[in-house]
Amino acid sequence: MALILVDRFHSRKRDEQQRLIDADQLQKMEELALLEGEQLRPLALLSLQMFIVGGLFFVVLDLLSYHWHYQTWLAPLSALGILRWIILNVVGYLLILCVHELIHGVVFAFWGGRPHFGARLPLALYCGASQQLFRRDHYLAVGLAPLIFLTLLGIIVTIFYPGPASYLLFAFAGNFSGAAGDVVVARRVARLPKPTLIEDTEVGYTAWKLPE
Repeated sequence: MALILVDRFHSRKRDEQQRLIDADQLQKMEELALLEGEQLRPLALLSLQMFIVGGLFFVVLDLLSYHWHYQTWLAPLSALGILRWIILNVVGYLLILCVHELIHGVVFAFWGGRPHFGARLPLALYCGASQQLFRRDHYLAVGLAPLIFLTLLGIIVTIFYPGPASYLLFAFAGNFSGAAGDVVVARRVARLPKPTLIEDTEVGYTAWKLPE
């Protein structure tokens, strides 16, 4: 199946480059299969580290914010309250993983792409845009959007509403850890030349270039 160049906002340049793509002028630069083989273990370790770091950050922020609002560190706790806290945090964690991928999809669609969703259990949900090429900077925006948007949202919610935010601690930490693959890919893609075209795959990406 032919690759389709996606660029909603530069139609003339897109059409010119698409003709080169159709003429088989693409040259492969590199590819990464992040969710396969030897890449899985370090990715899982990075995700765990990011969950711990994100969890500690939001716990400390929530405690400081709660103390600032109410001049005490913790609300009175009961067995039922602790159980409710655990259940809501687990539910929030599961939901945020879906929201994380949905944001990827929204940004894919913003550039003109056609996203699809799937899962590689037990490690990851994913949002992809197969057989489509994105400009390097557009692909970076897709990859980092959930991490940036949901982390900033979590900080704002925690600062202004520390009580309700305590039920979302797993969600905020889960979004942070769920971006482990996005961070790995973004670091590699950011080093590529600006004209690079990125093909998203279910397990990573392939970088291509056109003749100058």
